[in-house]
Amino acid sequence: HFPSSGRLPAPPPPAPPFPSRRSLPAVMSCKNMLRAAFAAAVAASRGAFAAVQDTARIASGECSATIPAGSETYFPAQKQVHADAMLAKLFTVTYAPTFKVLTDTISKEQYVLTQCGQVQPSVAAVDAVEMLKTGFIRKYFGVPVQSSAAMSTTLLAFIDSLGVQDRVKFVDSYATAPCWQKALACDAEMEPSYGNVTLHAEQLAGVDVVFMSCGTDGDCTNVNTQKNGVHVPSTQEAGPVESAEYIKYIAAFFNLEPLANELFAATQTSYTQASSGKSATPPLVAWINYN
Repeated sequence: HFPSSGRLPAPPPPAPPFPSRRSLPAVMSCKNMLRAAFAAAVAASRGAFAAVQDTARIASGECSATIPAGSETYFPAQKQVHADAMLAKLFTVTYAPTFKVLTDTISKEQYVLTQCGQVQPSVAAVDAVEMLKTGFIRKYFGVPVQSSAAMSTTLLAFIDSLGVQDRVKFVDSYATAPCWQKALACDAEMEPSYGNVTLHAEQLAGVDVVFMSCGTDGDCTNVNTQKNGVHVPSTQEAGPVESAEYIKYIAAFFNLEPLANELFAATQTSYTQASSGKSATPPLVAWINYN
């Protein structure tokens, strides 16, 4: 659940009266001054609101401003992805005291996920943990993520299992689970890129993270050029078990790796038992056609 963000910050004080047009420099018209003042007021308001949110999240325990000392870390072994047991080959996760680095080899992107309340690490600090490979792009995010958009239905089962549906603001129109159907009825439908271009852009810009896929031809320009875009290549792994491991990938953005490890282990056991015919509860499969 989202912690309460408290009261909205007080609006900025009114700007002082503008001088007459004749007293302004030739390069700055009164209209431009007004626009600049408005933009500054909006920026100040957003910054104050973000500060209030951070304070509330720190108070709730979701974030922390305490700087780790010595061997202290926000991501001890028990809160990390079990890398030694990973089957998926298209991503890696590396941990540091205040951040983690997730690398996707398909889109050639590296995601630096910083614990909220902590300072974003420098390039040198990240490089010391995981060097940026030639041709790769590095993007920065705060975790746990507060808002996101799911542009594909393939990752919705992971979000359901992790219990973070409330942190998905927009979802693909083909989502079928009850929770997502209810969300779609409440204006959570993701506008397609071929639809209302303005609305589509606003939705993408209005969330912390956009979970998305590369183009059908393998071109990942759409992901690379989206500043908050994150590629999820779960369907490009070698098999279903490897694809199932992407619950760990999604979990890293919400600091839910322990839960993801547990859920994946159960899935892997169930899959192995089913394939060998030793499952205690054989799966029931129904082929359904709806016209």
